Amino acid sequence: MTMHRTVAPGRATVMIIDDHQVFAELLGEVLVDRGLELVGIHSTLADGMAAVGTVQPDLVVLDHRLPGDTGAGSVRALKSRSPRTRILMLTAADERSVLLEAMDAGCDGFVTKRQHIGEVLAAVTAVLRGDTPISPDMVGALIASRPRPPGGDLTPRESEVLQLVGAGRSNQQTARELGISVHTVRNHVQHILDKLGAHSQLEAVAIASRLGLLRSGSDGTRPPAH
Repeated sequence: MTMHRTVAPGRATVMIIDDHQVFAELLGEVLVDRGLELVGIHSTLADGMAAVGTVQPDLVVLDHRLPGDTGAGSVRALKSRSPRTRILMLTAADERSVLLEAMDAGCDGFVTKRQHIGEVLAAVTAVLRGDTPISPDMVGALIASRPRPPGGDLTPRESEVLQLVGAGRSNQQTARELGISVHTVRNHVQHILDKLGAHSQLEAVAIASRLGLLRSGSDGTRPPAH
């Protein structure tokens, strides 16, 4: 299954690479209804790779399991063809290993197919505005049973921001919950990335999980004031 549309100037462009035809077409219709520009639906990574190199869309919605290709390898291949393209991965699995491998490969967001189509659309919108959404059902799998380190060089406020990012909050939601501006949140996020050696919020969450910096069972509510 392969389709293309003419790109309208000024509209965010999205490509879908998924071998589940009904789901892909439904998602494509919803994206178009919400004002996004659908520039292709492809059922194999090879077809998607060829199209991405030409179209270079703003976002690729990528199925984790494609015929002959899976997860991290697909993300790396697409990023090598179009580095500026963001990738939102869809999967039927919720294993922590799948999420961590996708993060390490440079994935910009991660949702499971168990979520409602509206939640998938919200994740698409979040990735396009620069946030790094993670399915709520994946957050628990990510942070469960992680050891806590004796300390770290994150400030108390940076730790607050990190907890909310790890709970799937957007920059706007984090700003509202902490009573600070979005600009300030972005500054804190950049400091967190620098201190953790991460290139994206998603990678920072993965590193923080490995270091035990995310509270197990956190519901993303604001920690007590320091």
